[in-house]
Amino acid sequence: MNLFFDLEYISSLVLKVEQGNATNTEHAYLQKVIAAQTVINEYQKENNINFQKISQKYYIWLSANWQKKSNSDREKTDHFLLKNALEKSQFVFSKKSENVFQKPLNHYSVLLILSQIWNFPLKREKKSLEQFLFYFIENVYGVPQKYIASIFHLIESDWKPILSPLGMLPKKKFSLHEIEEYFFGNKAIPDFSVHIIPKIDRYFSIVGRGHKCHLFLPKKENFDLFEAALVIHELQHLLDIDNKENLISTNCSENNDSQAMLHESVYLSEKNALNAERIFLLGTGAAKRGRFCWLESNLFYPILLLKCEMHNLLYGDNRSIDFSEICQQHGMEPLPLSALFEWGAPFQLSAYCAVAMELEQGWQKFLQN
Repeated sequence: MNLFFDLEYISSLVLKVEQGNATNTEHAYLQKVIAAQTVINEYQKENNINFQKISQKYYIWLSANWQKKSNSDREKTDHFLLKNALEKSQFVFSKKSENVFQKPLNHYSVLLILSQIWNFPLKREKKSLEQFLFYFIENVYGVPQKYIASIFHLIESDWKPILSPLGMLPKKKFSLHEIEEYFFGNKAIPDFSVHIIPKIDRYFSIVGRGHKCHLFLPKKENFDLFEAALVIHELQHLLDIDNKENLISTNCSENNDSQAMLHESVYLSEKNALNAERIFLLGTGAAKRGRFCWLESNLFYPILLLKCEMHNLLYGDNRSIDFSEICQQHGMEPLPLSALFEWGAPFQLSAYCAVAMELEQGWQKFLQN
């Protein structure tokens, strides 16, 4: 199995975490690397035993330390969500045996622990779930309140999109080199490596201040228009590595802000990346149909995923509903979901929805009356 990171360096970061000597930046980068390599492993035929040992070592530390009183609520949240994702992976081993450790998926139990972190008395009823999710989306993902209200309105509404606007989308194919030339132009290019993972169902990047960045793609040539836009999305994340406007300050008091910790705002980070996507699409002449397709990807389908998530939070296995069923109810073509989708944090797609609403302020025009 190919490893895309320096195993010795990652091992040294785990040791620093165990000894309490890692900086916040180093720890955040380590978490990103472990999460990324765990995702990549799903597409590899062979497992690297050394990476498994390092992951297990960090997982043991995480399990023992994520609830420490010295951690802020945001730190506890980040630690718990990574711990939960690793538990869903087949690459985390039980301490008691050599068998693979894998918890059965339970969205409500995840949300319940998060509510305990944030001292919210959660109940399995609609009003309580909405109140906590509203608070969580605003305080953890950084989404403005006005968009959260609109998101919940769409979740509860029986809307349908208009028919796809007429018009041809550009059929040009792009190479990675062409995309990079378009995007960076005369800008300073950050230090990053490109890794090609055949059959991977996502485009993603690892960005760490003071560390080498990484871009993961399924190919280097023949990107269609929307695939090229996804590459540009990730290049914007790489370019934003030193953009302090995407950071939010937490864990500080009125009298002492020296203890403040900086965390990335998912909303602000995705706002830059999705805007870069949108500018590229409109610049190629995609016009109204391109805007519609962009909204489908970043607002309409994500809203349906959130609707599915909310339904299953409320009713669990008793009245579960799948994504394809909800798509059909809203007159949209069902799409296959990544097997890794359920590893994600609760309602994280709300950040994409909010950004789409802000960038495409006439989004309601794309819904049937």
